[in-house]
Amino acid sequence: MLFEVDRIATLHSSEFLALLKQGEPYGVGNEPPQFAVRARLKNHVLMGRNREHARLELEDSSGLLKVLWWFHKLPCLQKGDLVRVVGTYDYVDCVLVCVECTLVS
Repeated sequence: MLFEVDRIATLHSSEFLALLKQGEPYGVGNEPPQFAVRARLKNHVLMGRNREHARLELEDSSGLLKVLWWFHKLPCLQKGDLVRVVGTYDYVDCVLVCVECTLVS
């Protein structure tokens, strides 16, 4: 299931975290929900021996979001670009684990 998130602060709210925890345990037969977030790219770094992973920081007027993408397929991005990322949210580490990233025109 995919949910559009209106602003980054929503992912950090206690109400959101309570709802996310109610759906646990996640796993086979109960896949974790995915969330889509639109925000400006503040920073990005390629990681790994072959730069196959990416760490992004997104920002909107409500806050910052850390994003990790293993074996990324990043489009060519620049600081300040408006992007839409989709992934699962790890509320323990406060990071979105990305499966898709697109540049919003």
